[in-house]
Formats: sequence, structure tokens, C-alpha cells
Amino acid sequence: MLKDLSTQPTRVRALDQLHRGDQIEARLSVGPSYDDVVIRRGSVQETAPGIGVVWIMDQLSGLRKAINTDECTVWRVA
Repeated sequence: MLKDLSTQPTRVRALDQLHRGDQIEARLSVGPSYDDVVIRRGSVQETAPGIGVVWIMDQLSGLRKAINTDECTVWRVA
């Protein structure tokens, strides 16, 4: 499990609000009575708002990962 950060996360509803270097989390909803699960955390590398994808440098693996906003929600954490 990923460690919690001290700042209050805010949901990103439009990818054009993100900039290179922003720290974000990708969260997946697991059910109506459960909190969302953080599946990725890292810094923004590139965004493609037209297709709903953001690429991050993943903190855990150190690899570049794509996040599809059709599958999860995006939260700015720093």
C-alpha cells in the first residue's frame, strides 16, 4: 500500500488542469461502501486531454505509466 501524503488531495476533473511535474494519484472505485483504492502515484510527464490519458513517472516502479480517466479518477496530491 502507498503511504499517505500530508496534503489534502483534490480531484482533477479536466486533464488540461494538469502540468508537467504535478504529483497525482490514480484511484479506482471498488464499491459503493468502500473508499477508492490508489493504484498509481507519481509526477505528470504528459497529458492528452482529447483522449483522456495522462502519463506519469510512477513512484513505486520508476517506470512511465499511462492512466486512462475512463477507468479511474485522478487526484492532485501536491
